[in-house]
Amino acid sequence: MEGWFPRMNSRSMIFALAAAGLLSACQTAVRPNRPEPVAGNPTVPATPTTGTVPPVEGNEPALDLPLEAGIPITAASGQRRGEDVFLRLRGGFSAGACDAGSHAALWRKRYAQSPRAFAQHLENILPMLDFVSREVERDGLPAEFALIPLVESWYRPDALGAGGPAGMWQMIGSTARNHGIHIQSGYDGRLSPVESTRAALSYLKTLQKMFDGWQPTVMAYNAGEYRVLNAFKRNGSREASGEKRLPKGLSNITYDYVAKLQALSCLISEPERQGLVLPMDARFVPLEPILVDAKVRTLGQLSKGSGIPEAALRRLNPGFRTGRIVPGVPRLVLMPSGAAPVTVADTDAADDTVEPSIDEAAATSGAKTHRVRAGDTPWSIAKRYGLSIQQLLRVNNLGRKAVLRPGQTLKILP
Repeated sequence: MEGWFPRMNSRSMIFALAAAGLLSACQTAVRPNRPEPVAGNPTVPATPTTGTVPPVEGNEPALDLPLEAGIPITAASGQRRGEDVFLRLRGGFSAGACDAGSHAALWRKRYAQSPRAFAQHLENILPMLDFVSREVERDGLPAEFALIPLVESWYRPDALGAGGPAGMWQMIGSTARNHGIHIQSGYDGRLSPVESTRAALSYLKTLQKMFDGWQPTVMAYNAGEYRVLNAFKRNGSREASGEKRLPKGLSNITYDYVAKLQALSCLISEPERQGLVLPMDARFVPLEPILVDAKVRTLGQLSKGSGIPEAALRRLNPGFRTGRIVPGVPRLVLMPSGAAPVTVADTDAADDTVEPSIDEAAATSGAKTHRVRAGDTPWSIAKRYGLSIQQLLRVNNLGRKAVLRPGQTLKILP
């Protein structure tokens, strides 16, 4: 989008498309900022896999769908289903997305050319799509806005675009700073799903006050508000339509931007039109921004205190570039809902404190073993039986990064 993206000439744009094999909103190549691999943790793959959807036309680049690494279902309580997300989106879409015309219909065909791969990608991004759609709903904005990161980056919080844009919303540095996003050594708020989403939605709210309807709003988001206002002035009309390519004088990329959002809205509203089966029954752990205690300095400490694998925290929060929660930036970390509230007492800083003996603590509960259920974490189990996390892990010979699985039996007494 204008202001959020650098200008590209036709030659560089073609090169970017050919190199990346990816269709994004402004046709920039997007590459993931891959997290560090973590050995011995099968639920958090070291690198995401990729499923490629074959092209519709001979000259059309393939839709490259980066499949997100999963978050352990046992990481937190309060699971949701895909149906919750898709029904929320349907309730917030504008009417008539599936009747938008041939331009949007072409993009429906392109997005759903491999229905199973596209549905799998939707399932993989459900936690993040759920988070953003709830933020959109909270701000009273059209649900189409929750699909912008799907157009921009396939919902990759760590996406790095050719020429400088970054994050799910693909912002360039100067505009991100203008909208209050923190960028400094060790931290890039464009890669923070929380900070970037709230800044993008704030910008969209401002644009919505300037324009009547979601279509001119997203045109302005993509091309720049002054370009759209000048086009209105030249045309002598404020009519905006991606299908009719109005107002005249904007880039085809901007008209495509509207058509893509209409196509995605239709695929979610009426998936059967393209033979698509949405992952309505897929279960996932919702994500919530957590304000971290000022004494917690790294995502590693946060992992030890919450029971969430560090690799998952880093994948969800790539804005903390080195895993360190640097001073002077928002201390909001996106975590699975229901994860333990972490204070310094839960981390390494508390290792020197005096702990009650395991015998004394467990004797209070009278339990000798605990069978792990979905939603259990080391923190929640330790709290239930009056133990510290260190005690629970030690008596069960578990490491700090251990992942609990439903049905697993833990010892409470030595």
